[in-house]
Amino acid sequence: MRSYGIYKIKEMYEQFILGREQLLYDLLKENVNRSDDLQEVRYLCDIVDQESVDHAIVARLGEIYTTVRLENGQYKLTHPVKGTILITFSPYSLTVKCDGSRMLDLDLFVALSEADRRFFAIMNGQGEWGWLKPVKHTQEKYKSAVVFR
Repeated sequence: MRSYGIYKIKEMYEQFILGREQLLYDLLKENVNRSDDLQEVRYLCDIVDQESVDHAIVARLGEIYTTVRLENGQYKLTHPVKGTILITFSPYSLTVKCDGSRMLDLDLFVALSEADRRFFAIMNGQGEWGWLKPVKHTQEKYKSAVVFR
């Protein structure tokens, strides 16, 4: 079973984080198993809008999954071939558990990236992390950005 923490980065910090994703991962992996979110997470991340996530899950995944059910604040999605996804909400993150094919992960990531471009996921215990929707840059942003080292 694969487990993810998915966070929505505040727009004002998105450009600062670009190129520093490893540092963000190091911070977020400390937050994964905590019942209350770290102060740094509350500072860098937006509160997850459950309504937009609900819409993304139902609209995008409801068509291809045989079961899409919300029970006790947790979504359970089942696909006969791919497997099962469990999604739990907390104020600043989604905790996702995928049991089955990696296509489950891809389906969910595509659905969430359509809801918002600023979702960042970390795979618990595996050292994998990244933006659900790759960030696009223009050369103009790079020229005008101030880079700290």
